[in-house]
Amino acid sequence: MKKLNNMQNNNVLPDDFDGVFRFTNFSDEEFIGVWDKVAYKFPAHKTSPMIMNFSPAEIQNIRKKFARELAVREFYKTEKFKAMNTHVPGGTPALYTDADLVTLTQRCLEPLPVERATAEVMPRQKLEDFNSKDEEGNPLTVPLDKKNSLIKDGSTVIKD
Repeated sequence: MKKLNNMQNNNVLPDDFDGVFRFTNFSDEEFIGVWDKVAYKFPAHKTSPMIMNFSPAEIQNIRKKFARELAVREFYKTEKFKAMNTHVPGGTPALYTDADLVTLTQRCLEPLPVERATAEVMPRQKLEDFNSKDEEGNPLTVPLDKKNSLIKDGSTVIKD
């Protein structure tokens, strides 16, 4: 079989693929992965089908993102991480490498008892909540209302 480079490998499905991607939360606690402002909650010690309104290639990449996030979370609980950070002056934690996460990431592909994940749309935050504020809580920049726009140079506000 011809060896694929990483870019090609992202678009190849497993030989035994049955049309449904699955994500395994091997940990002792619920895992929440967020994608496109939707929180997907995967129960502990379960494998969940990833039924999402995305292409198979997109779902595969989302699954990889979730696997890495879960692996990082669980790596912080390991004895290796604790040992790496036992004698760190100033409290700056040691960094991990991809090699530290490989085993944990692969565990997200191992089948466990199946249980459906849940999805919850995340509430939208007001634009004003993202702005920097002064000591009194007033925004340092004032957002335009929906009926105003800027001229190209951004110096003048005009009404539509």
